[in-house]
Amino acid sequence: RRFMSYFLKKTTPSKKGEYLQIYQGYYIPKVGNRNKSYKKLGYVSDLKKQGIEDPIKYFQKEVDALNEKENSVVQIDDYSACKYAGHFLLNAMFNYLNLSKTIDLMHQTSKIQYKMSDLIRNLVFAQVVSPGSKLKAFEKVLPSLYKSVSFSYDQILDGIRLIGINYEKYIELLNFGIQKNWNRKTKNVFFDCTNYYFEIDLEKDDRKKGPSKENRHDPIVSQALLLDSEQIPIGMSMFPGNESEKPQLRKMIEETKERFDIKGRIVQVADKGLNCARNIYAAVKEANDGYIFSRSVHGKNLNEQEKKWIKLENDENIWVNVTNDKEELLFKYKACIDDFEYNFIDEITGEKISFKVKEKRVVTYNPSFARKQIKQIRKEIEKAREKISIKSLARDEFGDCAKYVNFIAVDKNGKQIKIAKDMNEDKIKEDLSLAGFNLLVTSEIDLDPKEIYRIYHGLWRIEESFKIMKSYLEARPAYLQTKESIYGHFLVCYYGLTILRLLELKIFNDELPVNQIIDFIRDYKVTAINEGCYINNATNSRAFKFIKEKLSLSKLGNLNLKTKDLENLFNYDF
Repeated sequence: RRFMSYFLKKTTPSKKGEYLQIYQGYYIPKVGNRNKSYKKLGYVSDLKKQGIEDPIKYFQKEVDALNEKENSVVQIDDYSACKYAGHFLLNAMFNYLNLSKTIDLMHQTSKIQYKMSDLIRNLVFAQVVSPGSKLKAFEKVLPSLYKSVSFSYDQILDGIRLIGINYEKYIELLNFGIQKNWNRKTKNVFFDCTNYYFEIDLEKDDRKKGPSKENRHDPIVSQALLLDSEQIPIGMSMFPGNESEKPQLRKMIEETKERFDIKGRIVQVADKGLNCARNIYAAVKEANDGYIFSRSVHGKNLNEQEKKWIKLENDENIWVNVTNDKEELLFKYKACIDDFEYNFIDEITGEKISFKVKEKRVVTYNPSFARKQIKQIRKEIEKAREKISIKSLARDEFGDCAKYVNFIAVDKNGKQIKIAKDMNEDKIKEDLSLAGFNLLVTSEIDLDPKEIYRIYHGLWRIEESFKIMKSYLEARPAYLQTKESIYGHFLVCYYGLTILRLLELKIFNDELPVNQIIDFIRDYKVTAINEGCYINNATNSRAFKFIKEKLSLSKLGNLNLKTKDLENLFNYDF
């Protein structure tokens, strides 16, 4: 762990106004930049009452003093001779997909003074090896890459803007290379959305305030990902943070079928956030496709008859138990097939459209999931009870636990607001009784329930993909200002994610997890000891041994390497 700097963090957690803390920034090898609270200061309003006229200015001086003291310690780190070399794996995949040729053909009529393929390639390497701002990539990371290509900072900013303008075309080029080598499988496709926050006060371009995945109140930009049947990314869409994610599913499926000239049916797999009548209608009535969606078992999503069927315990003869080798229950399931009616309002004509679909519904009960849900429900109940003890607390102060509270409308200062009345015991009882249950709905009525369950739970890969983008590739925060540059940054992250997935699933046959591949790429370094001679700084990890054996790289672990040895690595052909 290496110290970076102290800074003053300002947040607005409640109506009391700004809250001040001193945060410490530091760097963790293999993980990246992280922050932690160093000292809690308090609310600005309270600090003023204590006699501090300008708390922000006052404590900023303390932060400056801390940084000055820390920087007075001279640290000598000479990395000029040490180079990252593990990105030879990424380089080999770029070559295997023939990306440089197709990218340069796309730009053969442009007037840029550098090769766009070299820029994209090196920015992807930098994002995987040591993610951060484009300034960091320019000043520290690119010069530390073995066989890197030099670019000015202006060229990097200009290039990231250009690729952001046409990011869909670069995804198409990447897909063309993948299709040529492996023949995409699209029988089932997996879809989900996330968003990324920006620490800015005002909305700008596509950075809009909306429901944040991190429960923040900053402007966000949203991202949709589509994975093929093998859970390799096949598409990405960026859209404003205040727009619904549900239409994105229809849009991406339509574009994917058109770009790949897919004639057969696609079974769309998504969680309950994407399950709506309009998407079901688009799948089965408009596109002649299928779907496997989850559906919430809580709230008003199901009628009483459906809830009764889910919880029915006197029909154990139709429950099927799935156990492990020790005969311990992993989960149980039951299924039914029936005609179900849906309706929605057409967004263009305003007309109400009603239709019926023959669906198979599979309800599962997982005891481990039940324990986890019950723990979370009880935590929210306790939080609600604590808040309800505060007199006349408004509904918007409760957050997620508001569902366990009954509210009444009152007039306050000429404005009607909802304040807490008492606990909603019926809702508490219902949610506890439904803990551990999950409902899957599908158009694929001939599919075995266990296969439906297996396919749906393939969504974990897309959730992991977002984690890779956010944590390992540090797609957030994006240190860029314009919409085009921000989208260019996410394209670089998408390229990095897709290439890592190809290494994991196609080259290493899902035997080496993606996090271990990333660790190897970041750890494999060489240090020049004199002209043409290098010392290998790699650690003897499981990933190192696996890659050496899998790719038959006999000299990968040699202590002494010559330029020819490194050139052979960077000319490696899958």
